[in-house]
Amino acid sequence: MSESRHVISSARLIGVATLLSRITGMVRDMVLASWFGATWVADNYNFAFQVPNLFRRLFAEGAMSAVFVPVFSGTLEQEGRESGWRLLARTLALLVTTLVAILIVAELAVVALWFAFPGDDPTVAADRRLLVALTALMLPFMLFISVVALLSSILNCVGCFGPPALMPLVFNLVTLGGIWFIGPLLSRTDPTVQIFGVAASVVLAGVIEVLALWPVMRRHGVPWRWQFDLKDAKVRVMMRRMGPVILGQGVLMIGVFLDTAIAKGLTHPPNTAERFALLGWSLPFPLEEGAITVLTVAQRLYQFPLGVLAISLAVAVLPTLSRIAARKDWVAWTGEMRSSLRLAIFAGLLAGVMMLLLSEPIVRLLFEYRKFTAADTPRAARALACYGIGMWAFCALHIVLRGFYSIADVRTPLKISCVLLPLNLLISLLVVWLPALREAGFGLSTSLTASINVVVGLTILQNRSRVTIFDRRMLAALGRMLAAGAISAGCVLVARPLILSSSASSALLRAVDVFGSLTVGVAGYLAAAWVLRLPEARLIFQRRRRAEPACAHAA
Repeated sequence: MSESRHVISSARLIGVATLLSRITGMVRDMVLASWFGATWVADNYNFAFQVPNLFRRLFAEGAMSAVFVPVFSGTLEQEGRESGWRLLARTLALLVTTLVAILIVAELAVVALWFAFPGDDPTVAADRRLLVALTALMLPFMLFISVVALLSSILNCVGCFGPPALMPLVFNLVTLGGIWFIGPLLSRTDPTVQIFGVAASVVLAGVIEVLALWPVMRRHGVPWRWQFDLKDAKVRVMMRRMGPVILGQGVLMIGVFLDTAIAKGLTHPPNTAERFALLGWSLPFPLEEGAITVLTVAQRLYQFPLGVLAISLAVAVLPTLSRIAARKDWVAWTGEMRSSLRLAIFAGLLAGVMMLLLSEPIVRLLFEYRKFTAADTPRAARALACYGIGMWAFCALHIVLRGFYSIADVRTPLKISCVLLPLNLLISLLVVWLPALREAGFGLSTSLTASINVVVGLTILQNRSRVTIFDRRMLAALGRMLAAGAISAGCVLVARPLILSSSASSALLRAVDVFGSLTVGVAGYLAAAWVLRLPEARLIFQRRRRAEPACAHAA
């Protein structure tokens, strides 16, 4: 089987597992929103969770795979498995030691913040102390999830993609247990107490994920060793690359966290003054209670297709790109980059069109229950539509970053992000005051900066490989994708009035509206792609020529 076919096959497997995880994750978010609504309690939980979650996305899912996979894959390819296991033992020892030190410092800093609000307004102080307490409780999650990320990267390198991709499913199920069972055990009526049950389940999920991967590692012959050796040249190379990689993920990850922090600071706390002082100016709060919650809902919805489509493809393509780069076959490397980019943009464009056209009925179907009211739905829908504008870029950016990491270039993405992150914050701070946008402005700024990131990154990659990625065939294909997207949008606009009104109160009627419109849009897009001779439609559904086990040892 060719490298490209193997990547598509692996991406399909990861996509199925990720789809299950995203579905349960969506259920988790729906249940959380229905239990706590768009309230200050939910805002504090969502913000507090962003702290360990940011660490997970930057360090665990981002930096660990980007730094470790190329080095580990090259070691397996050139020196054999014993050298690979030695590298694993030393990496694991250094990772755990570093994370424990970071965790201790972070917990001490959070505890110090607890005593920082005694003179504030009682309502404001209670709000901030809830935020601090939730953050302190969930911080250990970053230790366990980072170990999970390392173990998952190892399994990916030896050809096992299914079990690692299912770990988010474990997290979602345990967190659901926290919402349904642990929280009510703590209190039946007080949401400020129930939310601690949800926070505790986050840490419990991390522990269970580590334990779940243990037998998978043993089954694939990966030994558990502990060897602390800072003199190992490869370990030192990975440590030098770690910082630039963490910061290089900035626009999509650090930017999202800073957006949440800004939203927290600009949200009017309930039962307090409606204005705040800034540099001698008295300004009205631009955001209302629930801003972080509706922004989180929009982020979860756009990250659903992103995880199923683009991230699955990026996880699968990185080991292949790294192996090809190790052979210095730049023509093959460029071909793999080109085909992966086309597939990512093809999927991202379809998802973006659907978000723009169906944002409000999607939010209404999934979240408008119990404490998440009809007034909250348009707020989340506007934010989702703004994220939809940049969906193609979010998908493509994951491939561009893997292209840099496969050639051991971690500094270029860092430099790009260092320039674009301030731009992202500036746009957010300006547009958040517009009544038509408010919290949706964060989605617009993220979409714009991600688009710029993709264009700049691809331009630099072309210069590095000295082989054109965006050749005439690639540009022509992108033009045909845009045409397919326009046809898909037209199909939805024509068919939707014939289906049902999105304002229907019945959940069944809402589902008919959303899924009927989605079916028409996807069918129109794929049909147009087929007529326009875009091979991506065929590749998504193409069957493998021979069966492959879910996990197989690398050759």
